[in-house]
Amino acid sequence: LSSNEDVEVGDALLTEMFEESSDMLLNGKLQRDIVRLGDGEFVGKIVGGEAYADCPRLTEYVVSLTRHLPPILNKEIDALETSSIFKLDSTASSGSLRMYDRKTKLGAETLLMKPEAEDGDHQDRPFGVICGDDEGSENDARRLTAMLFLSHKDWDATCGGGVTVENGARLDAIRDRIILLRSDTCFHRQEPWKGDDKDGMDQASCVIVHFVKET
Repeated sequence: LSSNEDVEVGDALLTEMFEESSDMLLNGKLQRDIVRLGDGEFVGKIVGGEAYADCPRLTEYVVSLTRHLPPILNKEIDALETSSIFKLDSTASSGSLRMYDRKTKLGAETLLMKPEAEDGDHQDRPFGVICGDDEGSENDARRLTAMLFLSHKDWDATCGGGVTVENGARLDAIRDRIILLRSDTCFHRQEPWKGDDKDGMDQASCVIVHFVKET
């Protein structure tokens, strides 16, 4: 989506969802991403049920998006009259949260003696698809991935984050931006967050929802 096409979720709701992200990190509900140890990122699942109280607004967002987005897209898929694009299930999805903490990143860089990367220095983040090419990936039912970025209102391109599509555009991680990717075919990479030392600019998050093909 371009900056002119971003769909607003609602500022108050966005703030509440972002605060839930921070609370989950503070309360130990997220795990350190050891694959990106020096990048200050944490991950966790959004599952509802007994864990609903940990992030009620985030959970409701995942449920609502799962219920409403697939029917809209399926209507467009029907209009295309093609068998190469699978329709999406409006009753099943998987949600997760990726959280960035600048203090953790700076601490890791000091420990690992790794200077903060300059723009364009992302050799450790190769392009890939969501489903990947691991054993059993042919049984991966994910077909569409939605990424909602949450942050301070002043977060911009200089603060890092976002997605770069291979041989395509870079989409920055500005607040309230939703990016849709084909889970099985779109080669991309998530760019590292940087943030800023200013108040409220030291954390950012991304709510990720994977939609599966209709059976």
